[in-house]
Amino acid sequence: MEGFSCSGRKAKINVIKEGLITIPDKLIFLDVETTGLDGYRDRIIEIFLLSLSKSGEVAQYETLINPQRPLPERITEITGLTDADLQDAPLESEVAPAIREFIGMGTPVGHNLPFDLRFLNSMFRRQKLLELGGGGIDTLVISRELFPKLAIYPGGGGSHRLSNLMYHFGLQDAYANAHRAKEDVMLLVEVFRYLQDYAAGRLAVSYPEPLINGCPLCGSAMHVTDGDGGRMLICRSEPPCDVKLVV
Repeated sequence: MEGFSCSGRKAKINVIKEGLITIPDKLIFLDVETTGLDGYRDRIIEIFLLSLSKSGEVAQYETLINPQRPLPERITEITGLTDADLQDAPLESEVAPAIREFIGMGTPVGHNLPFDLRFLNSMFRRQKLLELGGGGIDTLVISRELFPKLAIYPGGGGSHRLSNLMYHFGLQDAYANAHRAKEDVMLLVEVFRYLQDYAAGRLAVSYPEPLINGCPLCGSAMHVTDGDGGRMLICRSEPPCDVKLVV
């Protein structure tokens, strides 16, 4: 997203709100599963793309990709994919042109978008296809600006993770099992819509300041806990400041 270099948090949020309300003609929501974290050495093993245009057209593309290398155990634990699942999948050389054509001139949307773009651009470079560059809409950046110290929900995993936003917006019943490319993209679309509504003032909910701006004493992101007395915010900073708030 252009404009995030504006000085001052208020200016940044205004830019984000304008960018969320003025949506490009075609958005490409995307997610990749990979053999590891290195965008240059590791490979994509699964991709899901969802195209949404202002005219109402919807299209999707998904495929597994044979990385031609064994999957690390950790990746199998996270995604559930195995070497057997990928052995008959197409090679990246067979699917990269279709992926690049599907994206076309659309605006990529992702959560921690630079991660996905590194893998995609590395694949396109290897296959001598036009790269995407670094532009697009990153919901991780937007979340950090709109909710500077978003509280960590049980099972959320971290303040601005997609899974934490899932709990923040009450989407867990539909998306709690997400960690494959398609499910993550469908969750991403919903989170993006909620961020849009919040930025435009259309979200019919108000959040307590400590829930989105952190502990009033030390500034750390607080933790949401559910107890017999209802929901509480607890600061677990190190060293602990022992702030507990009922919300």
